[in-house]
Amino acid sequence: MATFALAEEHVNSAPTLEMRGICKSFGRVTVLKGVDLTLQSGEVHALLGENGAGKSTLMKVLFGIVQPDEGSVELQGLGVVSVENPRHALSLGIGLVSQELSLVPQLDVAQNIYLGQARGVSLVPRRRNREDAAEILRTLAPHLRADTPISSLGMADRQLVEIGRTLARGGRIIAFDEPTSSLTPTERDGLFRVIDRLRQAGKAIIYISHRMEEIRAIADRFTVMRDGQVIASDSMQNFTDAELNELIAGRELSVALEGKPVGKQTEQKPLLELSRLSTARLRDVDLAVRSGEIVGLAGLVGSGRSAIMRTIFGIDPLTGGEIRVAGRQVTIDSPKQAMAAGIALIPEDRRGHAIVPMMSIEQNFGLASDTRFSRFGVLRGATRRAEIRRYVADLQIRPADIATPMANLSGGNQQKVVIARWLATGARILMFDEPTRGIDVGAKAEIYALLRRLAADGAALLVISSELPELLLLSHRIGIVSHGHLTHVLDNDGELNEDILMRYASLGGSR
Repeated sequence: MATFALAEEHVNSAPTLEMRGICKSFGRVTVLKGVDLTLQSGEVHALLGENGAGKSTLMKVLFGIVQPDEGSVELQGLGVVSVENPRHALSLGIGLVSQELSLVPQLDVAQNIYLGQARGVSLVPRRRNREDAAEILRTLAPHLRADTPISSLGMADRQLVEIGRTLARGGRIIAFDEPTSSLTPTERDGLFRVIDRLRQAGKAIIYISHRMEEIRAIADRFTVMRDGQVIASDSMQNFTDAELNELIAGRELSVALEGKPVGKQTEQKPLLELSRLSTARLRDVDLAVRSGEIVGLAGLVGSGRSAIMRTIFGIDPLTGGEIRVAGRQVTIDSPKQAMAAGIALIPEDRRGHAIVPMMSIEQNFGLASDTRFSRFGVLRGATRRAEIRRYVADLQIRPADIATPMANLSGGNQQKVVIARWLATGARILMFDEPTRGIDVGAKAEIYALLRRLAADGAALLVISSELPELLLLSHRIGIVSHGHLTHVLDNDGELNEDILMRYASLGGSR
């Protein structure tokens, strides 16, 4: 059986994919309203929109996970098709690489590539599978071995195996849904090179991401969805980032997304001071964060950025140094003691560490402060409901019904509930680890505005972000973390840029 290599294919002027008039409702909620999407071979097509715009549902229709109520899917050379399920989609050459990969960790690379594929006989020798898989990997990922167990691979290599699975079925359409959310910058660049090779080989690529710099770097055309409808579809070169953001959100976002940090209140005394802070992962970290100030932490993955926050919050034990809050030395051996000192941590992994998805907005709100709403062990529900409703209105949390399960909220609104929970405790030192990860552009602008407002109200904010433009946009000062040590703290004076930050982070150089 012939295997697939990334050889250049003949590019036909006819679209590789045409989705016309796709409609889908779940009960009384209409998610897709007559959506059209056209995809050409040899292009990367960005599918843009806020959470809830309908992007994921459209991809589920394409991949056979859900069936449309109306509309058609037409593939070049096959005409109109009805995609019955994901296995059928793969047999049609349609693959999906998402944040939640569908590989079997207990099997090796070759077994995953050919998993579930009938190959003309009832039994195909493992050796043949590995030989064919090796041929696919030769140009796709030459560093991967076909007999390597999936369980030993990192996220970037697992994504390559997913791509290989599609190519093994003659794949011509590959959709990427937020593929870089768990990748390092180096892994991301490697994925972009693979996508570019796929494009040059004539494959049609759909790319979904909230990160505009990624879209700008690799996409040829775009389609913007809002409220289940297509708002615009055009060439990337015809629109600026600001114009695309406005199409996505339906409102002006330039002030929030392109503004400058609020004025630094240099006369204020530090709310948080770290002196020679040391743990098993950190050594001699010195840092002060003033009232009204946002201090960013930059560094490569594994540099120790998150370890600083974990130590301040009492998760990682101190081996040396001290922490002072408002000038007073405090002992923090647990999150409970950190909370008592007025410190809050909004973690990177919302679903894993910050929320209980099946509990309501109200119940999640009370997780950090239910003792405030109890008397003699009896919950004062009316008081708690009144307070969360005040935060829902103030932070514009949607939907506003506090009985709504957290799982039904977008990432941005989940983040607002987590922030509201901590604000209700009276915390004045707020630590944000990747505050906008997995959040769409409109919600990102709202989170930026909220962080600036918290600083303007006198809170001290410590922010980690892997997106350097985000740190430059928000922070008054930026600390560089390398190998568990805070090597530099730089003023965001207008001359600071991504290149300087990366040089400090990777080499520890000087300006």
